Amino acid sequence: MDGNDDPLESTFSAFNRLSEELSAAYSSLAGRAAGLEQELARSRREKERQREQKERLADRLAALLDSLPGGVIVYGGDGLVSASNAAARDWLRADPEGRSWAALLATAGVRVLEDGRELALADGTQLTLSRRYVPGRDETIILLTDVTEQRRLQAELEQHRRLATMGEMAARLAHQIRTPLSTAMLYANHLTDRALSASQRQGFGANLLARLRDLDRLTRDMLGFVRHGMGESREILLAALFDDVRQALDGAVREGCQLRIRDCDVAGTLRGDRQALAGALCNLIENAWQVGGAAVVVELSARELEGNSVELRVDDNGPGVSPALQERIFEPFFSVRTGGTGLGLPVARSVAEAHEGSLRLESPPAGGARFILRLPLLPRIASVDCHLALVGGAR
Repeated sequence: MDGNDDPLESTFSAFNRLSEELSAAYSSLAGRAAGLEQELARSRREKERQREQKERLADRLAALLDSLPGGVIVYGGDGLVSASNAAARDWLRADPEGRSWAALLATAGVRVLEDGRELALADGTQLTLSRRYVPGRDETIILLTDVTEQRRLQAELEQHRRLATMGEMAARLAHQIRTPLSTAMLYANHLTDRALSASQRQGFGANLLARLRDLDRLTRDMLGFVRHGMGESREILLAALFDDVRQALDGAVREGCQLRIRDCDVAGTLRGDRQALAGALCNLIENAWQVGGAAVVVELSARELEGNSVELRVDDNGPGVSPALQERIFEPFFSVRTGGTGLGLPVARSVAEAHEGSLRLESPPAGGARFILRLPLLPRIASVDCHLALVGGAR
């Protein structure tokens, strides 16, 4: 009996020990589970706190973005706008999100200037545009800044500067006007002599007309410089503008100067002061004749560019302009010609800038000089065909 009880007692003792070990293990696991649950709860609370912080930060950033004085546009690699702020939406008069940035500019009545660095809105607001690409997100951020007031102040400052130079201009022009005026009066006095022959009378009349043209040119240059080259703004066809130039210079062409107006096929129209633009082109052409003489052939042509703009080129086969003088020739009153007023080229550049364009000088490899007047075009309406007009010499 005792021999039988020992195995049972041993088994029972082992069972008790195992039960105690299991109970201890369970208690340990329960404690660890409670600790993990507490850790998980703390982790959840921390994540919730971080989420709330991120939401508050996102709301704050959104509020700051909307309160910025500049406009912000974000678009992805597909060109679709993914984000914008209030200033950008107000300027564009639309919610751009989800729309193509390029198409938005075309439909919002926005003119792109300065090779995409500036925008002109329909209400007259002028914006500068800067881009920053974010490689990791394949996004482009655009910052728009309102420079309307700055441009207005710059224009006023420029106008004040021009008015301040009126004293210098008057002193210089007094001498320039006195010489042709005295000569014109002398020729007019000769014309009253009844004893003149027909050929003498014709010669005096031609000389008188030439001096009057000089006076007209001086007056035109002075007014153009003071007005900053802008008068009444209207839509202008290139064909009509080129025809104005041809008619204005027809008298000079008959005296032996040569001018070619090349074919052009430019879609769209210009907007601005037609008389001022024609005068600027005439200044460039007359400058080439005056520097190179009547033997110089001047060619006027047009070329449409990407970005809704056009280049009007005035090429000549004259002596060209030395590198040292290429910027100085646009300074008011600077002239390398005896008797020159130094206002023709500055007036032409003023006209270009007043029409939101530019004027620059190039020296072609073949020689001569090339003045390039670049101007913005209105949205394309129809194709304008300008037929070749060759004046004063063979093609």
